[in-house]
Amino acid sequence: MENKIVLKIKNKLPGFARILMVLMLAVSLMYLLLACTTENAASAAIGTGVAGLMGVFVCLYVLAFAAGIFFFVVWIIALVDCAKRENLDFPSPSENSKVLWVLIVVLAGGVGAIIYYFLVMKKMPRKK
Repeated sequence: MENKIVLKIKNKLPGFARILMVLMLAVSLMYLLLACTTENAASAAIGTGVAGLMGVFVCLYVLAFAAGIFFFVVWIIALVDCAKRENLDFPSPSENSKVLWVLIVVLAGGVGAIIYYFLVMKKMPRKK
C-alpha cells in the first residue's frame, strides 16, 4: 500500500517538490507515531500540531490544484477564441495579429490567456 502511494507521488510531482513532500510526510508520520505511542502531554501536543500542519499542507495542495485547473480552462477558452477569430477582429489588426496572439497564449500559458482576455476578448467581443 505504501509503495503504491510513493509511486503515485513520484509520477505526479517534479523532483524538488517530490522530495519536499516525501520528507514532510515522513517527519509528520514520525511525530504522529511518537504522539500515539507515549502518554506524555508534550508529545501529544506535538502530534496535534503536526496534524494541524498536515491539514494546512493538504488545503494548500488542493488550492494549488484548483488554481491549475482554473488556469488550464481559461487557457483553452482563450486559445479556442483566438483560433476562431478573424485577423480583423483583433485590436489594431494586421496580417499577423492572429499568429502573434496564438503564440502569446500558447507560450505564456494561463497568464497569457488572462492578458488575452483583458486586451482582446473584453475590448472586442467576437461577432457570432
